[in-house]
Amino acid sequence: MRLRAITLAAVLLAAAALAGCASEAGIVRGGTIIGGTLTVYSLMPDPEHGAARDIVDGQKLALAQAHGKVGKYTINFSSLDEAGGTAGQRRAAAAEAARTAMVDTTTAALIGSVDSAGARSSIPLLNESGVLHVSLGAGYPGFTRAVAEGEPGRWYPAGRRTFARLVGDDSAQARALVRAAGARRVVVEAEAGADAESLATEVRRAARAAGVEVADTPGRRGAVIYAGTDPVSAAGVADSVARETPGTRVVLPDEVVRAGVDRLIRGRAARQAVFVSSAPAPGSTPELRAFEAAFERAYRRRPGPYAALGHAAMTTVLAALTRAAQDDEAGERQRVLDAFFAAGALDTALGPLTVEPSGEVSPARFSTYRLSGGRRVYLSAP
Repeated sequence: MRLRAITLAAVLLAAAALAGCASEAGIVRGGTIIGGTLTVYSLMPDPEHGAARDIVDGQKLALAQAHGKVGKYTINFSSLDEAGGTAGQRRAAAAEAARTAMVDTTTAALIGSVDSAGARSSIPLLNESGVLHVSLGAGYPGFTRAVAEGEPGRWYPAGRRTFARLVGDDSAQARALVRAAGARRVVVEAEAGADAESLATEVRRAARAAGVEVADTPGRRGAVIYAGTDPVSAAGVADSVARETPGTRVVLPDEVVRAGVDRLIRGRAARQAVFVSSAPAPGSTPELRAFEAAFERAYRRRPGPYAALGHAAMTTVLAALTRAAQDDEAGERQRVLDAFFAAGALDTALGPLTVEPSGEVSPARFSTYRLSGGRRVYLSAP
């Protein structure tokens, strides 16, 4: 696990960058703060590359725009790496990162656990210590409502809710995948493993609810929906379908999209693939355009689609800390939790978001796109 801390000196440099006075290097340079601090941790796989880097930079931008402060408190930011090849490795990395945040007495919140495998470790650990835990993935529905026996309570040993998602769960994603398929007959191709099978189950349920036949072969005008987390495997399935049943649409889910599956698909497979993402279509709303302009001024590059999720997550966390700070209680974890779950609708880079008391988000937004000449062409943009 790698840890990178960004303290007040860094976020103030980032604030200067918003005015065109500094570069990305200034944003990631740290300083030293003693006393009067709270820490927000970010837990992402490989946070210095790809979509994870965009998410982390979106978080840092929101903190810079707040001048690194809520009330009398300085906010430190630490980025932890939960990368792991297998589900077991991700659970172990997430547990190690969660324990790092738990033992830090300045910890106010953690943004992360983007997959369900890691969240199975981090949710109960962070719950035991009362740390607000805001996820941009971890779609297993049982984290926020009853799916299996004892859920969702079994994930919360302290008996209180500490976990929330800012993206739709696998039930909501399944409905988006079925809509993206646009077919009356679908095949669900699932990886091995509990998380992939959970998504596959939700897809089958969503298909039947929509009057779509779930079959073993796509037939004429059918589609294949992939359920899994491995972008290499997903690209292989798309390639096989393109060779064996030309013209059959292959629909790929958010987790492999975030991992860069669209860079692995070529030729006919790329033309037949449809990508479903929890990230919005760039530039599709005034809020997004304002965020993208601020990001480009700060970092001297255009943000990827997932950067807005990171910014929105930090916005919600800072809003909760600000409300708690009004009563001089931002350092009280339960007060921060109460403020977060009672916030109602908040304006974010994604548009208005409401986190329900269960930890689910409303509305649950997913975008859909295809590739044309290597470029994304959005078919739906929430």
